[in-house]
Amino acid sequence: MLAIAFTGVIQHEVEQAQLRRLTASVRADAGTGCIVVCNADGLFASAARLEAQIEVLFDSGIDVVFLGEQAIARNAGRSALMQSDRPLIRPANLARTCPGRGSLLFGGTEKSFWMLSVVDGTGKIPVEPPHVFLDKFFRNKTDDLPVIINVNGTDFDYRQALAWRYGSDRAGVLFFGCGTGSPTVVAPGEGCFLQQDTGSVVTDRSIGGLTPACWWQRRIERLPVSPVSEWGLLRCDYTLVWLNGNGKPQKHLQKTVML
Repeated sequence: MLAIAFTGVIQHEVEQAQLRRLTASVRADAGTGCIVVCNADGLFASAARLEAQIEVLFDSGIDVVFLGEQAIARNAGRSALMQSDRPLIRPANLARTCPGRGSLLFGGTEKSFWMLSVVDGTGKIPVEPPHVFLDKFFRNKTDDLPVIINVNGTDFDYRQALAWRYGSDRAGVLFFGCGTGSPTVVAPGEGCFLQQDTGSVVTDRSIGGLTPACWWQRRIERLPVSPVSEWGLLRCDYTLVWLNGNGKPQKHLQKTVML
């Protein structure tokens, strides 16, 4: 049975050995035929060695990387989207002039998938409403392939409404939310799958991927300090969804591991 594994948002630079242990843990739970995807929006926001870290993600066994609005917030991110031929998926409802791609037809060993990323509009960058983009996507879609949609932002109600609107009468539509950093209850429905937030991949001693002192200076004291990441043991959230031959979710597993 084919499985989709979605890890939490990667919040900061990580060591390759840690990521390899994460993907090994995921595949041990999933069995054969697993596609591993992640959201690296936090990495794009702060990584000093972004291009090297992108290579670390894919060399560690991650198949597809989703992004949020931080994909275009820095020159390093925009350059990576323009130059990399890796499967990086930035939000499709950003301005058309943004580099990179917002959707991808990904061919796995057992089945192909459509993969999309959207931003819900709660961030700082103006975007086309996700439902406007998704209306056009599903209206023009002529195949019966499953669709994985990563919704970035913090509007939980809107995510639930999107799942109702685009998944209630379609088999094989999976919504994974990213933005709060805390994994939430998975809500499988008739033919559709919704997880409000996938959680995070972050150093256990950190606050949002930053050292506690750096977080306090940036968020409370409002000082213009550069982000300083904590290093050490990783706390990794991930969700596995198994699909039947028609792409319909059959069962799921939500898990947190320390690596």
